[in-house]
Amino acid sequence: MGHKAVCLECKVSFTQGTDFRNRREVNCPHCHIPMILLPHRFKPPKKSENKKWETVKFLINKGFYYQHIYEYEKDIRQNYVAYPTDLKEAKEFVNKYQNQAIK
Repeated sequence: MGHKAVCLECKVSFTQGTDFRNRREVNCPHCHIPMILLPHRFKPPKKSENKKWETVKFLINKGFYYQHIYEYEKDIRQNYVAYPTDLKEAKEFVNKYQNQAIK
């Protein structure tokens, strides 16, 4: 378990360790573009799972970097919300929780 460096183009991820403050910027060893750093909550799909990678890319492009997203009831934070695994659910997720996206 550790933070991940992720390349959305090559569909690869590498564990960066457990201290997010000590993370380092890294380029993809395959395509050499900067990798995206995500928290340990991100569970990368298999390289062959193209639709799941499309969903990951969509969520990140909309500001959802696999940070905690919360369900609220009467303005009181209740529970964590699970991240979607398909594009249809991801679009609904983005609409519902857009106020918690990272700008």
